[in-house]
Amino acid sequence: MKRDSVGMGTLILLAIGLVGLSACSTGTQPDVKPTSVRVRVEGTAPVPLQLVVSTDFYEIPDDITFEPLQVIEQADTFFIDLPYDATIALTKLGSVVVALTNFDTVAAQVRLRVDLDSGQAPYDQSATMSLGGTLRYVFSFTSIVF
Repeated sequence: MKRDSVGMGTLILLAIGLVGLSACSTGTQPDVKPTSVRVRVEGTAPVPLQLVVSTDFYEIPDDITFEPLQVIEQADTFFIDLPYDATIALTKLGSVVVALTNFDTVAAQVRLRVDLDSGQAPYDQSATMSLGGTLRYVFSFTSIVF
């Protein structure tokens, strides 16, 4: 029986490509799983702001854009006064969703900083948040490329 070396070579290249894609899909630089996250909120707000933090979620592709959407399994929800500073332990997945929302009709001037303990670039965003305005940060250590 004669082997088709072109077919076998194609399979080997495909396998190498898939391994390469899976290695690039972690979304981390450096590629170290975080164990905690520090969340800081500074600025001025007329009333407490809502802070939602989840370390228990999974991602699915958006039906139209195929961008990852986070499906929250469980989250902690707080109403915080500013300034706010807390360090939160992550689960074994090393992933987190942080959402800060203003539910008042008076705008809030805020700065949200999220720092992972494993060397990834920090999230640092300032905004004027009107009614319903939200700052959102998502880090998924093992993101799946859709």
